[in-house]
Amino acid sequence: MADQSVSRSESAPQRRARASEQHVAEWLDLLNAAEQFLLAGLRREAGAARDVEPAYRHWYARQANERDSTRLNMLRELERREGQHGC
Repeated sequence: MADQSVSRSESAPQRRARASEQHVAEWLDLLNAAEQFLLAGLRREAGAARDVEPAYRHWYARQANERDSTRLNMLRELERREGQHGC
C-alpha cells in the first residue's frame, strides 16, 4: 500500500500539469470562437462588399471609449465614497 501512495503523489504534479495544459487549450479554443463570432458580426455589419478591417477598428474604438468611460465613472464613484467617509 505504501508503494501505491508514493506512486499517486508522484503522479499528482503530472496530472496537474496535464490539467493546466488542457485548461489553457480550452481557453484558447474559447478565444478563437469568440473571435470568429466577432468577425462574423463585423462582416454582417460591413456587408459583403466592404472590408472587415475598418469595421473592426471602429468597433475597437467604441469598446475602448466605453471602457475608459466606465473606469472614469468608477474612479469618480470611489472619490465620492471616500469623501463621504472622510478617507
